[in-house]
Order: sequence, then structure tokens, then C-alpha cells
Amino acid sequence: MAKNALHFEAREGTGKSVTRKLRKSGKIPAVVYGRGEKSYSITVDDEEFKNLISHLRGKLMITKLVPPQGDAFRAAIKAIQRHPLTDEFLNIDFQKIHTGEVLHVKIPIIIQGTPEGLKMGGILDHIRYEVDVRGPVEKLPLNVDIDINHLELGEAIRVRDLKFEEGIEVLDPSQAVIVTIASPRRVEEVAAEEEGEAEEGAEGEEAAVPEGEAGAKETEGKE
Repeated sequence: MAKNALHFEAREGTGKSVTRKLRKSGKIPAVVYGRGEKSYSITVDDEEFKNLISHLRGKLMITKLVPPQGDAFRAAIKAIQRHPLTDEFLNIDFQKIHTGEVLHVKIPIIIQGTPEGLKMGGILDHIRYEVDVRGPVEKLPLNVDIDINHLELGEAIRVRDLKFEEGIEVLDPSQAVIVTIASPRRVEEVAAEEEGEAEEGAEGEEAAVPEGEAGAKETEGKE
């Protein structure tokens, strides 16, 4: 089986009790939907999905879903819900992909090399790790590799510097910075500015609290 393939089974029943039993048995509840098709519920194996996510790390989140019977098909992993404390997978949304279909996805950005500016004491600031695009599925790259060897102090690579095949529309602002080489002095200045703003904000909050209402209001969440 290919590393980017994932087996699934049809799922019957809904509700917390059903999904709780599925997770205890090592299954993850999921939904498959597609253009012009009715959505349906499935389950995937927890360990197999973890291996898939590990394989797709740094790549476009597209897999091949394999049913118990019938033909496999490509699908984009559109949403993954995790437990806030245990990080357990709670639910997954898959979008079935049709040939020639235009998708709205986030392409991972991988930086390669050691910038010249680091030799001069600069600090690497990697700001964006993915780029928002829309385009035909056949033209979407698994990731975008950018060479940063040439970057000097104060230089940056922006969204407008990325290259895609014709037909790919970049949705992020063209001037948005992906990676830059900041000087140590500038980093210190920014840190000092942020610290000063935080102190001013704290003083303003204290002054705005009426007498007898200094304590924070707490509420209990429903289980």
C-alpha cells in the first residue's frame, strides 16, 4: 500500500456514545463530502492516520482513500479536530477530489540553505510556513521550496517572490513576508517596544477597574 493511502469503512449511527466507542476501539470518526455529492460518514484507523499525517508533514494534505470494496479515490484533508488536552484525533473532514477540480488549499513552504546574513550576526525570522492558493488539483505542488542562501541582513523573501504554474492563484497578500534576516539591534528594538506597550496596557487596565470589581470573573464550563 502506498504511504499516502488510507483505508476507511462506512460508519453507521451518530451521537457521542457511538463516537466514544469508536475512539476507544482505535477508530476515528470522519466525513467525506464532494462537489455535487451527498456527504457520508466513515471511520479510519487511528494508527494508520497517524502514519499518514507523519508522511504528509511538510506536504500538501491530499491522500488516497481506499474503501473495503470498489475503487480508491483522492481526497483532501480539509479539517482535523483534536482534543484540547490529550491531542487525540476526534474527527476528520475529507473532500473528494474530481479530475480537473479547482481547490482552495494551503501549500507548505520549505526553506533551504543557510543565509549569508547569519554570518554577519543576523537572526533568521521564518514568519510564514504555508501559502494560501487556489488552482486545478493537477497543478498544485506538494510544497514550495525556497532557497535562502543569498539573503543578507535586512533582506526578505515575500509571497510575490514565489513561483507557481500558470492557473494557480495566490490568495495571500503579495507583500507578506515569508522569511527575513533581521539585525540583532532591530530585534531588541521590537522587543523593547512590545514590552513598553504591555506595561502601558497593564496600567490602563488597572486604572479602569472600579472598586470592588478587581477580581477576575470565572465561569465553569459544562461537561
